[in-house]
Amino acid sequence: MKKIFLLLFVFALFGCENTDDGTTTALPELTTEGKNTYGCTVDGVNFLPKDRVIGSPYYTPILLGRYVYDLYYFDGYHFMLYANNEVLKKFISIELSGGESPLVEGATYPITVHQANSMHGFYEHWGETVDNGDGTGFTPVYEYTTNDVYTGELEIVKLDTVNKIISGRFWFDCVEIHSGELVRIRDGRFDVQYTIDF
Repeated sequence: MKKIFLLLFVFALFGCENTDDGTTTALPELTTEGKNTYGCTVDGVNFLPKDRVIGSPYYTPILLGRYVYDLYYFDGYHFMLYANNEVLKKFISIELSGGESPLVEGATYPITVHQANSMHGFYEHWGETVDNGDGTGFTPVYEYTTNDVYTGELEIVKLDTVNKIISGRFWFDCVEIHSGELVRIRDGRFDVQYTIDF
């Protein structure tokens, strides 16, 4: 009997499907204490990092900040801010690789084309799986990116390299790489303890 209760407890703890997609949750306030918070809007709808399965033992980070100087892998300074909403099947990232200079607290950086020494923004979402009628199927993936026309900005509000905290605000426009559909990402704010690992 104890084994049955234990199995039920483990199933409840590790197998609960999360149905809260975060769209009705208020965006977090901008803080500068490394609280690991993130939020923005995607075409006016709130976007927050969310796990699909509550308590999953197969941990994939839904929010990740990285800031490091590495000539071998990144050809200079590298910054990445990544947020994943597994319930909505969407993620957003902002990345800098090959940066020639360190990020500066209080500075605002353009989010533009994907190239060395330049911030760029990326948004992706997965559609519903399409059945081919023969027992196979595929899931369409829609990829949106910034470029030299559709751009944005990232403001570094706090950068503490001792305690590894980075906080800021952002917004950007991005277009789907095949259809040219425009998505507007607004009201972005984050406060993360970043890693130097990759």
